Amino acid sequence: MRITTKMTADNSLYNINEGRIKLDRLNEKIASGLQVNRPSDNPVATRKILDVESQIKNSDQFISNIKTGQTWLSLAGTSLEGLLSTVMDIKSTAGQAAGSINDPIKKADMLGQLKLFRDQLMDYTDAQVGNQYIFSGFKSDKAPFVDTSIPADITAGSPAITNIDATNLYPGVPISGPGIPANSTVATITTPGVGGAITISNPATATATPGTLTFSGTFQGTDDPLYIDVGSRVPIAMNVSAGAVLRGTQGGVDIIKTLDTLIAAISSGNVADIQTANIDLDKANQQVLSAVSDVGMRIARLDNALTSQERNANTLRTIHDDMQNIDMAAAAIALTQQKTAFDAALAATAKITPLSLLDYMR
Repeated sequence: MRITTKMTADNSLYNINEGRIKLDRLNEKIASGLQVNRPSDNPVATRKILDVESQIKNSDQFISNIKTGQTWLSLAGTSLEGLLSTVMDIKSTAGQAAGSINDPIKKADMLGQLKLFRDQLMDYTDAQVGNQYIFSGFKSDKAPFVDTSIPADITAGSPAITNIDATNLYPGVPISGPGIPANSTVATITTPGVGGAITISNPATATATPGTLTFSGTFQGTDDPLYIDVGSRVPIAMNVSAGAVLRGTQGGVDIIKTLDTLIAAISSGNVADIQTANIDLDKANQQVLSAVSDVGMRIARLDNALTSQERNANTLRTIHDDMQNIDMAAAAIALTQQKTAFDAALAATAKITPLSLLDYMR
């Protein structure tokens, strides 16, 4: 077969273009530091790299979840330790109450302390991460405990209050409002329910303001656990319900109500109720202690999960780097060799191209 000048030129141009492509790809790899810059470079390696990158993203998300859970549970643990200390202080005061109710000075001192402890209990559960309350369950945008105001028919000079929603009230709960003297509490619930009636510890005074009764301690959060996925088969709850811990909403002791009952019993000198409150405070102490222990165990699980996920992420990154990152020294040698071959091809083509058939007819 006769080799024409055009065939020689086309073949030379094809080889030069192939050399140029190889040279460009080597330059691209060195500039990017990557073996694969597009799927067409290596379809099989691309699939493996994308699979490892997906696993790395999952592991990073688990690590982020774990660190969020650690923050929430660490704050919850600190708050619960404060709650436990306060409950123990209340228990200590209650233990002295029966023998001190006949001493007016000691009695006043105990009542003052216990009223401060009541506010302190609810203050501990106001812990937040950012703008989220960690003790409010699904309603993390709201503080767990609020003051509740309800309309009522208040008659000056009378301890009776009628036409009131007494559903969430109980004897001993502190109340306030227009015409309600300071340090007043609910004495009895004469008629429970929405249209109920109560009596208070101090007769109401005259006021021009419409009757409104306010009491604190209403739990407005939920008892729902907020689970986080940490890579294990079983997710971990990162929150604690203030309702369960303080108000016994999951079948436990209502610590706030127990404290209110204790205050009322000390005020009235009711030794039997003081003793009952002491028994309930023993249970309350165990209730908070169990919550502290549970949080500690969950933190330990998160610590172990974090160690595992960090090791997994590091291993995956090493595998990814081995598949994707280039060996700069080897790439530089390959680039030099390819450039030498490319320059040689250009030089050879430059010498061959001017030749024609006449040059061979001698």
